[in-house]
Amino acid sequence: MSLDRRETDEFGALLRWAAEQAADAAGLPSDDRVPPWGLNATEDESAYEEWWALQQRERNGDSAPQAASVRFSVVVWLADALVDELRSCVESIRRQTARDWEAVLVGPVRSNDQKTRDELRALVRSDPRFRVVGVEPDEVRGPGVSRGMTFSGDHVAFVDSSDLLEHDALARVGAVLAPGVDVVYTDEDELEQDGSHSRPVFKPDWAPDLLLSEPYLGSLLVVSRSVLETMESSDADPDADVDYDLMLRVTEAARNIVHIPEVLYHRRVGHPATRPGADEDRVRRALEAAVVRRRLDATVERAEITDRPHVRRTIHGAPSVSIVIPFRDQASLLARCIESLPIRPGFDNYDIVLVDNGSVEPETRALRTRLEERYGAIVTEYPGAFNWSAINNVGAAASRSDFLLFLNNDIEATGEGWLRALVEQGQRPEVGVVGARLFYPDGTLQHAGIVVGTGVIGWHIFMGLPADGSAYLGWDQAVRPYSAVTGACFLTRRDVFDELGGFDESLEVAFNDVDYCLRARDLGYEVLYTPHAVLIHNEAMTRGLAGYRADGRRFLAKWDRSRLREDPFFNRNLSRFAAWCPLRQPGEEQQWEAYVDDLAGDAT
Repeated sequence: MSLDRRETDEFGALLRWAAEQAADAAGLPSDDRVPPWGLNATEDESAYEEWWALQQRERNGDSAPQAASVRFSVVVWLADALVDELRSCVESIRRQTARDWEAVLVGPVRSNDQKTRDELRALVRSDPRFRVVGVEPDEVRGPGVSRGMTFSGDHVAFVDSSDLLEHDALARVGAVLAPGVDVVYTDEDELEQDGSHSRPVFKPDWAPDLLLSEPYLGSLLVVSRSVLETMESSDADPDADVDYDLMLRVTEAARNIVHIPEVLYHRRVGHPATRPGADEDRVRRALEAAVVRRRLDATVERAEITDRPHVRRTIHGAPSVSIVIPFRDQASLLARCIESLPIRPGFDNYDIVLVDNGSVEPETRALRTRLEERYGAIVTEYPGAFNWSAINNVGAAASRSDFLLFLNNDIEATGEGWLRALVEQGQRPEVGVVGARLFYPDGTLQHAGIVVGTGVIGWHIFMGLPADGSAYLGWDQAVRPYSAVTGACFLTRRDVFDELGGFDESLEVAFNDVDYCLRARDLGYEVLYTPHAVLIHNEAMTRGLAGYRADGRRFLAKWDRSRLREDPFFNRNLSRFAAWCPLRQPGEEQQWEAYVDDLAGDAT
């Protein structure tokens, strides 16, 4: 985001400042201010066991109230569960604090072993709330089954017979079932054979583009009966992943989708056949069917740089892009940036706008002339003090292209089709901003989206991820929404830019990109990150903080901290103070509030 090496990436700098604050609070020595990469919430099993025990103690006797009008139908898919596991699943339903429910056990009963059939018969005799529906072996799961069934409940919860519900799961779902809520999903974890809990899946709130990257809704999934009754499943692909297909179909028909950020469902370890997304080909087929149903002008491809299917959008027409690059001297850095752009962008209808913020070196003047002649670059001047927002606003005014791509002069375009990946998402009318996947020269990750309310105001999630590391839930490999993306590589449509009035020039150095993204979201636009646009950011991770605290004060005066307190595209169970997404620890809320107070009160 800087014009020269004296200016710095604002979130890298702020990360260091926040790390220093946390280090002071923890009493760490001065040479340990930037913490090493650690274990995320899924990897640190011992920490999760402790965290889970604490959550249980805090929730003991604190079940959410259930609306009296809500009745649930719990559909239990009779997978290849052992009899003991089926009993445990049934018991977890019986002990629900919500009392108004029925349980429908669905499966190929005739193909089950004698013990399972005996268990089912005994269950039905002992508790009239349970009934068994037999289906053919090739109709074990999915919307085709539920369409032919009758339910007495207003909402249908889907459960595997090897898994367990938390005792207050239905009650907590019932508490959020306001009129118009058609789909509810919760966080989940895995249940080991010894009864311990592991590998929590803490999900973001409703993120439709993330669902087009993976079946992230998982379990517990609760759907209104009215949505299930209106679903058309005659065109269902029998070879598609049925759980994923169900998620895609119900969210297409839903009016409102609610996420409960609590672990209310426990998946039994050792039953991969029942897990959504277990088979890549079946996942792809479910996604292809959704693309056809939704009439998206897109294809589903296997991406080379991620392990997710890629819904590749067709670019309509020949939209123009202006790549706006501020600079001040450092001719070799600027030359390397410009010369990388045409190597393999995958999209060629672009021009280059350079904004010179007072260069004085003769080699820079010579480079300007060469770039104008060789690349047709437009060069405009911004004399005076550094102001990132004002400089980029001047660059935008020098062009009338359909898209504006704001790019640091220390960026190198390296990934195949990087510009195409940005434009294909940015052309969508509901999308206002698109950010890229940025790496440092040593292969560590620099940017994969910005989470507000982490660090202090917000920082880059997964920043510093080692080249051979794995991000939490693979979020760095998915096209997905975030609250903000970095201005180091930042695509926005011209009409959105004009509607927002450009960047806020009162934010001279930092948080101008976050401010832009939040304003775009307030107007109803999505802010997306795409891993398919890969570039190198030649910026060090630790820099000075000149100007950042002043802009932080201005940002906090403009945006109420309630907007930052919980990012809908993150999860309140993950730490505010570590980019690798460990568990949030007791006291973090008070610590974060103190840091915000410190930054906001710096003017006094």
